[in-house]
Amino acid sequence: MTQVVTTTVEKNIQVDCLLVPLKDKHLLLPNVSVAEVIPFSHLLTTNSSADWMLGRIDWRGTLVPAICYEMLNNHSAPAPNPNARFIIVNGVGANADMPFYAILVQGIPKLMHVHKDEIQQVDAMNMGAFDGMAVTVDGDNAMIPDLEQVERELLAGV
Repeated sequence: MTQVVTTTVEKNIQVDCLLVPLKDKHLLLPNVSVAEVIPFSHLLTTNSSADWMLGRIDWRGTLVPAICYEMLNNHSAPAPNPNARFIIVNGVGANADMPFYAILVQGIPKLMHVHKDEIQQVDAMNMGAFDGMAVTVDGDNAMIPDLEQVERELLAGV
């Protein structure tokens, strides 16, 4: 009986996720990894020479580095978009120097309730170095980013 209950519980695990629009694809992130979605705001300059480092945002009194995920993955920058926003991402490395960072996105993320058996890994062309896995969920294609790798690169480039 315990095996049946455990299997049923595992199949019913649901994760709240955000389907985040980028230039030519979507990112799929657990909702808990995103602190806030904010309007595009004025960027403060930074000393970084990395082209993917857009600058810093003053978010709730904290200077947060802002990046372009497409450029980080060696793809072209998105065209200016009046619907552009930033998502504030919770740092996964528990690094006191950078508890948050921002990613430029091309619209409002969509909340999805994803069950483990609804997500399917797919082969993807044009995966970037910071894309962890290509998936299809509820008919939408998306990339699950390697947030630890993004954060390491960001810490090295700041």
